[in-house]
Amino acid sequence: MDDIKLLSQKKIRRQLQFLQLELEETKLIYKKCMEVFNSDFRRYMMDTNINPQEEQKVPEDENLKIKSDVDDNTFKSVYRKVAGKTHPDKGGDTEKFKRANEANRNKDLGALMDMADELGIDVELDDKMVSEMKKQLKGIADTITNIKTTMAWSWVHSPKEQKQNLKKYILHQLQML
Repeated sequence: MDDIKLLSQKKIRRQLQFLQLELEETKLIYKKCMEVFNSDFRRYMMDTNINPQEEQKVPEDENLKIKSDVDDNTFKSVYRKVAGKTHPDKGGDTEKFKRANEANRNKDLGALMDMADELGIDVELDDKMVSEMKKQLKGIADTITNIKTTMAWSWVHSPKEQKQNLKKYILHQLQML
């Protein structure tokens, strides 16, 4: 294989790994933002008949899911290899099998690829797979952007001098729900 092509494939794989870590960090910060947001706005949500528990759960699930155009057959191919090696009925590890199922359910190709690497499963990095990984990169970057544009993220990360105006805006938006 051409050295440049091999390096390009490795680079895409590393970019995917880096963005996955970035997404993982962003999700952890977002969960804390949701706790602060729900705590700070609980009284207002009660006044508008919004259940704070529902408010936290529904948007959180929607905001944290990766939306990508990766081909379903690509997911299936990698998932089957990982699931075949981790399935408890085949002597695999139950926790790893659950992780593989979650990665498949969340359309997280990077997590499946990481598990394949961890388990010593060869996943061919042909042109199609590289193209699919590029789609996943875009999906992860979009997910990070979506999380960082939520009201909860904005509330926690806004400068102190902007809090009052942002609070008015958020309360106005909550009344519209």
